[in-house]
Amino acid sequence: MKHILISAAFATFSFNAFAADMFSAGPSWDYVEAGYQQAEIDDAGDFEPKGYALAASKAIGENFFLKANYSDLSEEESGLDTDLSQFSAGVGYRYSATKTTDVYGVVSFERIEIEASAFGESVEADDDGFGIEAGIRSMIIDQLELSAAVKHIEMDEGDTGFVAGANFYITPAIAVGASYEMRDDIDFLGADIRYSF
Repeated sequence: MKHILISAAFATFSFNAFAADMFSAGPSWDYVEAGYQQAEIDDAGDFEPKGYALAASKAIGENFFLKANYSDLSEEESGLDTDLSQFSAGVGYRYSATKTTDVYGVVSFERIEIEASAFGESVEADDDGFGIEAGIRSMIIDQLELSAAVKHIEMDEGDTGFVAGANFYITPAIAVGASYEMRDDIDFLGADIRYSF
């Protein structure tokens, strides 16, 4: 019995030390996440495409990382089906400003596809470009991460937007989050779950 109690106490101490170390560190750059996203388009009335969004990040060495995002949104209104998909993939550099706060920059490839169909007819359009993003991520308390960034996307026309997000870590590896992205003519609202590894 004594050995069992000692083993249990040691295991509890080890887990608590691990959790404390994870929560006291800076934001993780190794994660995957999935969630719900909705778009609000200026002067579009009740037309609000919604769907799913995926994201991933992978640290490379001490300061570099890879980042990718994909979303697929759709809406049907008055017999018109509209699909909007976006893809972004890039490489970034991060700098630890403090123990719990990182500032970063990303250069990315950007692609957008739009398809509209009604009464058996469909129209498709797509465009490619590049993006530049500068942001900050901070663990303001042990289990809460806040982030903010400015991103410019250059395709046929330039579009500069602002992104803000929050993630609450239920465990050192699992977080639930919310995000808001504001662009020139369209805003995005999102809710997601993240797994950090």
